[in-house]
Amino acid sequence: MEALPGAAPTVPLPAPATAGVGDLGADLWQSSEVSRLMGLIPKMPAPVSVPALSDLQRRVLTTAAPSAGASGTVDPLTPIRADKLHQMGFNDAAMGLASATPVTGPMDPQEAVEKALLANDTAYACQQVDALQARPEAPSLFVQRAAIYCQIMREQSDPASLGLDLMRERNDPDPATKDFIALAALANGETKRVPKSVAVPDPLNVALMKTVGMPAPNAIGAAPIVPVGAGGSVMIARDVTRPLPERVAAAEQAYKFGLIPDRELGDLYMQMPSGIADPATAIGMSDTVELRAQLYQAAYRGGAPAQKARVIDAALKKARQRGDYLNQALLFGPLARDIAPARELGWFAPEAARLMFVTGQADKGGYWLNTVAANPGVFTGPGEKEGLDLLGRVAGLPGGGDPVVAWAKASGTTNPRIDLFYALLAGINQPVASAVAGGFQAAPIIPLGSPSAEIVAAAAGKRRGEALVLSLVGLGGDRAIATDPATLGAALRSIADLGLVEESRRIAREIAALAGL
Repeated sequence: MEALPGAAPTVPLPAPATAGVGDLGADLWQSSEVSRLMGLIPKMPAPVSVPALSDLQRRVLTTAAPSAGASGTVDPLTPIRADKLHQMGFNDAAMGLASATPVTGPMDPQEAVEKALLANDTAYACQQVDALQARPEAPSLFVQRAAIYCQIMREQSDPASLGLDLMRERNDPDPATKDFIALAALANGETKRVPKSVAVPDPLNVALMKTVGMPAPNAIGAAPIVPVGAGGSVMIARDVTRPLPERVAAAEQAYKFGLIPDRELGDLYMQMPSGIADPATAIGMSDTVELRAQLYQAAYRGGAPAQKARVIDAALKKARQRGDYLNQALLFGPLARDIAPARELGWFAPEAARLMFVTGQADKGGYWLNTVAANPGVFTGPGEKEGLDLLGRVAGLPGGGDPVVAWAKASGTTNPRIDLFYALLAGINQPVASAVAGGFQAAPIIPLGSPSAEIVAAAAGKRRGEALVLSLVGLGGDRAIATDPATLGAALRSIADLGLVEESRRIAREIAALAGL
């Protein structure tokens, strides 16, 4: 479909997709009392920017597994899980839960579509329309109109024309439908006749008016909303009527909370004006959207390995300055994989090793670290080499001795997080040489009634979902580095014992990086 003169720009929409339902097993909630779960799930942290914790929490909340209190399609946990997903910003996943059950969720499906249209978030609106069409009942007139709108936005002209023909044959007296047919025919390229006026500017008709370039009033039936919170950042990022820097800043926020894939943020970075981001001076420059986009563009376009390495090095150092290292590591990790470890890149080895360890490539991280082991001059501070050795152990590299003691001695400071690092090693079943270090025992006694005792008891009792929820509550989301060490160790061990070994190790290495390694 050719763009109409003066039409508002649109973005390609994804094909219809089924909402994620999790992958943790059909028996996830069995053996747990529903009242117990209804009290625990609201305690889960939200939003969460630690990627491993956010991903696991989303999987727990989006599971299709029924609770013990489910009857048919009615499950008392569904609205509670959906509400927590909304708090995390996963509005589409929350809507998917709500559309799969007659239990009233946080938002009426039609209201969700209309609000998304008013916020210019066509992609999200059409995802909800797909979910409404999948329901067993006959589609309402609103759903029929919305389906045609989404077909037009997806450039599916023939199905849209067929739907419009069927609407014309019914000759519905509803003025909103008459307006819709006229606007949709124009947007679908069936006519060049622009309606002189629109009698009923409801959200669907207003969205079509924007598409064909007509002045769009405020829609009736729903008031325009200002996107807020983590979920609102997704709406802003996908609103093509907003300035590009504003969209990029919103996309960064959405990516931070795991709401959009790295490709979507990367695509927006690539749309920003090109510039010369000198990695030698970037670390001292003002940290702006423009600079971050230029660094990403330079890394994406590649070039000589040394040039690409300097750009990635600068981008990750800036990320640590602003407290956004983990998410930027996931963004730049794939771009760094084709840089082969070499002695002439020794200056980059500490950053490359850290990046590989955090993103789960322990062997390659160890190779990077070994290329500079004989050149202590590349390490910028006392204990950095030993800290990377410790991070490597957490990431899965084999080793001997006590890496925590080695790091503590080399850093020359009394670090209050010694207990945390021992808890990480104990939690992932890494050998710990010291029986007692910093007050944390390698095999601590777990007091009855403590959070760690509750986690261990739930895991031992095969109450899998309850154990995962307790673990995520205990880990505390973005406050994970302040978690009680005994709770941290118990949570990591329980997550692994439930069959999520890689998830447990990923959580451990991300917490280690957050703690300063």
